[in-house]
Amino acid sequence: MSSSTKPWDSGNRMILGYIIGETSHSKVTFTATEPPRVGEYVLVSYTGNGRPERLALAMVEASFIGNPLLSIEEVKPEFVSKAQAYGGEMVEYNIGRARILSWADTLAESGVVETPTYPPRPGAPVYRADADVLKKIFAREGGGRVRIGVLVNHRDVPVSVDVNAIVSRHLAILAVTGAGKSNTVGVLVDRIVNDLGGTIVLFDMHNEYGEVAGENTHFVEAKIHPARLTLHELFRLLHLDEKAHVQRRLLRQAYRSAEKTRYQKPEEFLNEIKRELEKLSEKKSNKPKVAEVLEKLEDLLDEYWEKVITSNASISLEEAVVPGKANIFKLGGVSEEVADVVVHHYLNWLLAERKEYVASSRRGEGKAKGYPVPVLTVIEEAHILLPGDRGTMTKSIAGKIAREGRKFGVGLCLVSQRPKKLDEDSLSQTNNKIILRLVEPGDQKYVQSASETLSDELLELLPSLNVGEAILLGMMTPVPALVKIDRSTRKIGGGDIVVHEEWRRHVDMVRKISEEASKYVMMPDD
Repeated sequence: MSSSTKPWDSGNRMILGYIIGETSHSKVTFTATEPPRVGEYVLVSYTGNGRPERLALAMVEASFIGNPLLSIEEVKPEFVSKAQAYGGEMVEYNIGRARILSWADTLAESGVVETPTYPPRPGAPVYRADADVLKKIFAREGGGRVRIGVLVNHRDVPVSVDVNAIVSRHLAILAVTGAGKSNTVGVLVDRIVNDLGGTIVLFDMHNEYGEVAGENTHFVEAKIHPARLTLHELFRLLHLDEKAHVQRRLLRQAYRSAEKTRYQKPEEFLNEIKRELEKLSEKKSNKPKVAEVLEKLEDLLDEYWEKVITSNASISLEEAVVPGKANIFKLGGVSEEVADVVVHHYLNWLLAERKEYVASSRRGEGKAKGYPVPVLTVIEEAHILLPGDRGTMTKSIAGKIAREGRKFGVGLCLVSQRPKKLDEDSLSQTNNKIILRLVEPGDQKYVQSASETLSDELLELLPSLNVGEAILLGMMTPVPALVKIDRSTRKIGGGDIVVHEEWRRHVDMVRKISEEASKYVMMPDD
């Protein structure tokens, strides 16, 4: 159909089709002049009963093509060739099914979602949503928003996300390996830091990230000052589980006694604990258990001193986590157990200092104490540190941040390629989600159970998403969006190894070494 004969309404909008069948306040089925694209937006007309026309934004969740000559119930194999011979495609029809999201005018003008409470009339027109309307909804600027990509079905429409909503209501980024998860993290971190002056703490489990925010990247060694070790972090590092009642009691006593001099000679804190333990061993009944704790403490110092626990580590939080930077903790060289302690340590420290800052600000103190700016914390490979089948220190503090962090400006972002192994309670408390390609049905259903807005139709889209395509849900975006994430220009790992190139590089290296060595082989005399 030529552009001159396309049907347009009086508002110069293109009519895509008309509503058919029964309608509801949340879903409509409509005919279409061409197959609707799943994930695209349409405008549903509400008319009649003396009301002026009003438009609602809806997202296409299913698209069908039918042919009355080839219905499943009646067609025989030989009918197909006959229908094709007689021009059967001439009677094909297109059907779309869409979910109504909000009145378009309130959404475009104020960003407020206002859902219709009554259904549109059958026969009412359905318009294709044009770029101008969609830009007002998805490309809003200011107010703590950063661009993340473009709409998949409307590539001329940028999409921004509300960072305030991410920090206050938390975020999960979920995808299979190779779907664009690390790139998504990189784009968000870069723009939050460089466009908004935000502060990020990223716990990098596999040392994948380079200068993700350019010159505003700050790499942090995964080290803890001995004077800052909490009692429960010591329990974890010394392998004193809850059943070791006596050993934990003795260490607690020594720890409490040593606390009095903790900040007088901070580098001596662990030695002070040892001295207090030795005092406790003077009591005969304590001697065997104290000896066991002292041996574990010696083992701890042998294994972790200078590698993880060192007096060279920052004792001031602002030295470790620099405001206005992407602070990346490189955890690739430590065990999962140590990573658990390090992540807990800094998350716990951040939350405590943000609480102190907010409290002292409210008291009107001249110079507020504590950490001065809000922080978004990002945990890569979150299923390792927040597993669903066992307790960890990180899971405990992450849960606390999920519940309390919004009051103090500490946000949580969980990144995982195995959602099914991630703690469900932690996942369900991330009200915003960026879901890239997910193939495994168990992962899909697990994510859906932890999300209030992931419909069955959107769930069906997950296995077919291309690399870098994602479904955005939650308060960070006004309505669900199917987005092509921008490509980060920074150095980010996480990509697949090109195996044949690695093999060829190794073969060439061995050949070169062999050729160089042959030059120096002495030939025997005749």
